[in-house]
Formats: sequence, C-alpha cells, structure tokens
Amino acid sequence: MPLSRADLGRELGVTRSTVGNSIKPLLADGLLIELDEQEEEARLGRPGVLVAINPRAAFFIGLNISSTTINAVLLDFGMNVVAKQALDIADFYKDPPAVIQLLAKVPQALIAGAGIRKSRVKGVCIAIPGIVKNGVVISAPALEWQDVDLQTQLVAQMKDRWPIEVCNDAVALVSAVRADAADTDMQDVLLLLLAQGIGSARIRHGRIAEGAQGFAGEVGHMIMGPRASLRHSQTFEILAGYHRFRPFLPVGSSVSEGLIEIANRKDPEPALRQLIDEWAEVMAAGLLNLIHVLNPQSIVLGGPLAVLYPCVEARINEELRSYLVHGFDLPTISVARFGADGAAIGAAALLREALFEIPELADTP
Repeated sequence: MPLSRADLGRELGVTRSTVGNSIKPLLADGLLIELDEQEEEARLGRPGVLVAINPRAAFFIGLNISSTTINAVLLDFGMNVVAKQALDIADFYKDPPAVIQLLAKVPQALIAGAGIRKSRVKGVCIAIPGIVKNGVVISAPALEWQDVDLQTQLVAQMKDRWPIEVCNDAVALVSAVRADAADTDMQDVLLLLLAQGIGSARIRHGRIAEGAQGFAGEVGHMIMGPRASLRHSQTFEILAGYHRFRPFLPVGSSVSEGLIEIANRKDPEPALRQLIDEWAEVMAAGLLNLIHVLNPQSIVLGGPLAVLYPCVEARINEELRSYLVHGFDLPTISVARFGADGAAIGAAALLREALFEIPELADTP
C-alpha cells in the first residue's frame, strides 16, 4: 500500500526526516518508487508524495525440499509469485549430491520462464524440513540427511554467484505469513507446518524465538506417550504427518493435490473417515499440549495437510475447549493462504526481508 514519508514515520515511530534518509538508498536502487499521486487526506503543510514498492525491481528464488518434491518459486518484490516449478525427487531424495545437482539447475529454469534479467535476482533460499545452522543441514529425518553442508555444495554447483541461504521450512513459512499480515497480527503467534513431519516457529513480540542453539520449534518430535522410547513410534509427526494418508491419494497426483482432493470429498469411504477422525484426535492432543506450554495468542497452520483442518475444525475446537485448563483462552486457529508452496514462498520472503534491514531504522529506539 503506497504511503507518504509522514505516514511511514508515524507507523515506525520515527521522524519524517529519518524516513527520508533511510529510504534514499531504496529509491536510488529502484526498490521503491515515488508515485505521481499524493496523500488523499488534507493535512497541514505540503501534501506528501506517496512512496510504493516497485514489484519488478527485485526477485527472489525460494526452494522447498521434501521427500517427494522440490517446490520452487520466483517471487517479485511485491510478494507475487511470477513463476513456479515442482520437480519429483521421490526416487533419489536420500542422495544429497543428486538433489543438490538438480537444485543448482532450478533457478535458471525459473528465470528463463519468467523472462527477467539475472541481475534482478537477489538470492536463493532453500527451506529444509529439519535442523539447519549456518547453511548446514544438521538433521533432516524426513530426507535421511545428516551434517550436509548444503550451502557450500550448492555454491560450488551454481554458475551464477547469487547469495544462497538455507533455513528451516517452518521458519520460512513464518516469513511468508508475516509478510502477508499486519504487524499487530504477528505479535504472539505459533505457526505449525503440517507436512510429512510437523515443524513449528514461534513469534514473540514480532520476532522468531530461536532457542539457545537456534533449534527451537521441533514440535514434531514431541512424544505422545508415557515413555521416551516411544520417540520411534509415537511422536506428534509420526502420528499426524501425511504419510498415513498416502494409501488414499489418487493415483498420479502429488501429495498436495491428493490431500486437496481428500479434503473436498463429500462422503469419504469408512477407512478414510476413520483416519481423518484419528488425525483430528492427535491434532487436538498436540495442540492442547502446545497451548498449555506456550500459551500463544493465535495459531496459524500451513503446509499440505492444513487443507484438512477445516474438515475437523469444529471437532478439534470442541476438544480444546473441553480439556483446556481453566483460565486459558482458546487461541484463534487459522490456515495460511499459501498452500503447498508456502515454505518455498517463505524462503524467498526471507531474502526479501533482508532488503528492509536498514540500520537507521533498526537502531532507532
């Protein structure tokens, strides 16, 4: 939404001159543009010129890896997906060198399809379903990867020298959700990424809570039973991940397409109806634990499995209301609008966010 410098100052709590100095480099680089129109509201003094993001000034590539697919998107500066691609890796996802070799080719294909200049691409970010630190995939159980230096290997494979980042897929999805929401909506949020595994990211006071080692959010490994040894059979993600739905997916469809089809079925067969009921029970139990531990103001669900939540929303809410400890309010629970591409869009959005890290504003009290 176009704003004047004065509007930006009021939003950020800084002076108009501070805003003017801070956006100069963005205007010089063409990332922001001044519009011919001026403020609609009449205010004292000279009307302010409106400033807006230039969507075509910069592009960002986001890649999300699962055990079946690489989802890739090309995002413009206005958060619009201008190109996308899905590549099947089900036969070789356990082989990091083979996956990395394919990853290195995807950006060129996206750029060629969109017809943009390479110089406008500001970077590539890869979202991984697991623990990531300094570009290294420390542990990604769904991929069976451990200690894979993805960033270094991808830099070596790529011909073009774009900045390359690697992040957790739930953290990536938060970036997409945050860019899509007002700041007031993202002060205390728990995001759950429902896919083959279950990841999460917690936002407190507008910032992601990373934990002591930066590994916070691995709620999928929460044991849903009385013994630690059940970590191999009864974790949140084993019981609530999408692998149990695979026998019911239509032949030839991707996981995300198949889950959408299941969610739209008016009268599922008894075995599928029972599985959906069991999934709702596990989701209610997992959410109950997380609400009691974290007490979030709101919960946002994303990932391929999130399409099933509206089918069981009433039942889950009833269970949560019945079993929440007295004094707890039921947080609002919603589904992110990005669908199966959410983590890839979020990975690109992380790169986009970096362009807004202006020291003059960041250091202002």
